[in-house]
Amino acid sequence: MKAYRRLCNYATAAVKQEIQYQIPKAARTEKNNPGDHDYHDVSKFYTIDPKTVSNIFHTGGIPKPFTEQTKMFAETAVMIRKPALEVINSLKTTDFQKPAVRYLLYGQTGSGKSISLAHILHYAYSSKFILYHIPYVPIWLKYDRKEVNWSSSKKGLADIPLIAAQWLKHFMHQNKALLDELNLTTSQDYVWSQRETTPKGTTLNELITHGINRAKYACDCMDILLNELKAHCSNNKCKMLVAIDGFNAFYNEKTDLKTEDRVNVTPQQITMVQTGLSAVLSDWNNGAIVMVTSPRAALNTRRESHLPIYLIGRQGFEHIDPFIPVMVPELSTAEFNNMLDYYEEKRWLQKTGGRKELEFLTSKLPAELMARCAPL
Repeated sequence: MKAYRRLCNYATAAVKQEIQYQIPKAARTEKNNPGDHDYHDVSKFYTIDPKTVSNIFHTGGIPKPFTEQTKMFAETAVMIRKPALEVINSLKTTDFQKPAVRYLLYGQTGSGKSISLAHILHYAYSSKFILYHIPYVPIWLKYDRKEVNWSSSKKGLADIPLIAAQWLKHFMHQNKALLDELNLTTSQDYVWSQRETTPKGTTLNELITHGINRAKYACDCMDILLNELKAHCSNNKCKMLVAIDGFNAFYNEKTDLKTEDRVNVTPQQITMVQTGLSAVLSDWNNGAIVMVTSPRAALNTRRESHLPIYLIGRQGFEHIDPFIPVMVPELSTAEFNNMLDYYEEKRWLQKTGGRKELEFLTSKLPAELMARCAPL
């Protein structure tokens, strides 16, 4: 009987303790349109609706661990941070009649650069910018591909046709509705072979579809698409945001790619890389360019520093100069605490306390914090 009473008292005390402890609620903003965000919303979360996530990021653009987390939480909640707001506010006040302005996001590995870029992409998508988005350059270069051919149209350069076709699908998925609305067309004839041509006046959607269906010409389609979009932007027919994550991989010393004749190619010998480098030239207007550099995108032997001059070297620096550098730092104290509140709200972090220890272990880097909280 005494044992039973002790057990009842213990259960009652546990229930009282659970009632007294209330799961914290993360600070959120009701403004889910990124164009409405301002500096009063910094450190708060906002939610991207599932349809928009599918339209923008279905084929890339959000780091895989974050994507897996959003599936577990059944929502895509993004923290509003100053670096993204700085670029968004600048885009709001840009004179688009002048050459495209270049922004470079940089910071330590795991500081949240890709998520800041996702926030900017969401703003551009909502503001009806055409997105010329390269989700992560090292995916093109780091892994051996079965098909790497010497280009028939650009001597000395190599094509990765299947990867180019995949990228065209990504572009189409993001922009098809807007391209249908704008009805942009080609400005000249393009001859692919004796039997295949794309006549002047063909819609860009048809051009892209040709590149997808005929992967042999996908790399050339990618380059032609960029030139056509630049021309349309300069003629005030549309606006475009060029966004490239892992930009410094363009300047790596080597790749894992080999042609059919077993020749190793460097990034500068790949047609898609040359197209990407052309995309960041400010020889057009009515748009903007956002690049992200990261030590993770560099070779293992060049990860000692996160500074752009180290990652892209003098050649890369001169190629994108002038540009506006935007540092993505570690989380502020308010951001760090709100992120932990969010994890506790979602029961991702089930043990309360220990925030000072987590701050020490993670250096307040959001990617590291997400990984550290997973087993707790």
